[in-house]
Amino acid sequence: MHTVTGYSRQYLWLLTVPLLVFGLWAEWQTFFSLWYDSIIYNHGFLVLAGTLFLLYLRRESLAKLRINASPLPLFLLAGASVVLLLSQAADIRVFRLLLVPVLVIFWGWSIWGKGFLKAAGGPIMLLIFAVPVWDDLSPLLQHITVFFNNIFLQLAGIQATIKEFYIMLEVGTFLVEDGCSGVRYLMVALFLASFYGQLHYRSYMATVQLVLISALLSMLANWIRVFGIIAAGHYTNMETSLVEDHELFGWVVFVIFTLVPLFYISGKLDGTSSEKYGNTNPIDSPAPKRTSPTWPVIASALLIWPALVPLALHAKTERVARSWSPSLFESIPGWQGPLKHANIWRPDYKKPDIDLSGVYVSNNLQQVQLQIIGYRMQTQDKELIGYGNELFDREDWQLVSQSHQQLDINYSTGLESVNETIVRRRESGEQIVIWSWFDVGDTLTNSRVKAKITGSLNKITGDSRGALWALAGRCEGEEIADCDQQRIAFSQFLESVQR
Repeated sequence: MHTVTGYSRQYLWLLTVPLLVFGLWAEWQTFFSLWYDSIIYNHGFLVLAGTLFLLYLRRESLAKLRINASPLPLFLLAGASVVLLLSQAADIRVFRLLLVPVLVIFWGWSIWGKGFLKAAGGPIMLLIFAVPVWDDLSPLLQHITVFFNNIFLQLAGIQATIKEFYIMLEVGTFLVEDGCSGVRYLMVALFLASFYGQLHYRSYMATVQLVLISALLSMLANWIRVFGIIAAGHYTNMETSLVEDHELFGWVVFVIFTLVPLFYISGKLDGTSSEKYGNTNPIDSPAPKRTSPTWPVIASALLIWPALVPLALHAKTERVARSWSPSLFESIPGWQGPLKHANIWRPDYKKPDIDLSGVYVSNNLQQVQLQIIGYRMQTQDKELIGYGNELFDREDWQLVSQSHQQLDINYSTGLESVNETIVRRRESGEQIVIWSWFDVGDTLTNSRVKAKITGSLNKITGDSRGALWALAGRCEGEEIADCDQQRIAFSQFLESVQR
């Protein structure tokens, strides 16, 4: 068995930069786009800078690592890479970005052993504070903020009525929105505490204590910020500009009530710490047991193969997309149409490649609108089952009911039921009923979950097609039962299509 000594110790680790950049290129692009576009996560650039700075300080320890491969992290890396591939196919951004630090750690651990975990594990995991999962805490933090502001208002003698996230005063009403939950301050505080602990502390417990304290201080700062805005509105009769523009005010409060106390407390937690991590002796790795260069090759292949699969299938994906062209039915027995400029309703879908609509009229003057919304190549923010796609525009329509409707006819193999949605136009009160289902790579289903999973598996094989099919028609009145005649018309239309 060949061994790698000087090469692995001095130069192999330098290859990590281009490898990690290329292997996770799509995820890095998504990270940068998120940090640039999102107000909540624009601190991500700071998190990345902190990670790279800590790794730079530990460069001597990283340079002295020897190949000491381990089967367990290699097995974990293989599993994580499969999950990444599926997450890429399904365009699940949260999973993709969460897997970035996990994959990097498993990759380094499988090559250099536990020495890599000690030297680089902590800095790399800082990226967790820039992954879009923290805003899921917003509803909980909103409730906590309202709870403590109720206490503050009582202590200040300000009369208020509270209904969920609304704080109603005599001078006006304040809404504690997502941005008022304090999740931004919480993420920044947790990152700074973790960064400081890894930079200065030798005790893991001291770092944990600092992180917990930073979380409490950041939430306290947000409660005070919200109370300050409400109090300012109360005492100025809502004439202060602070009610509308309080971004700078929030960060000033954060500095005063979080960063200043945290700076003082941080120096008291780890009294035994006298040196920064970067000035300590490099980590000594145990005597290598598995030093074959085959190990880093296998680990690196597992890291980059999810990025290579879409490239290998790109030509097939484009060919399938170009050849796919769904269309409205041109000749249906007993029906006239399609009338392409008569629309009963329109779905609210983002950036579709195919948007076809036509109204068919039966011999007894029943009207049915057929709508096809299709995506030839689904990508992030341009997909069939995605955030932002709605069956109806909620500004124009109000939801009445949602249910499943069994098909009494054999319209198509595998489609036994459709989604039934009844909506009412806000201005006129007109009520319509919609039957809808999904067509994903020639698989028909009314289940969003099945459509998402099927679409993800098809995408791995080079088929990224997906479409929404829907029938819409007007109900005779404003009750759910008033849609019965339109349901019959839908069934007759689908039955006629099969002839």
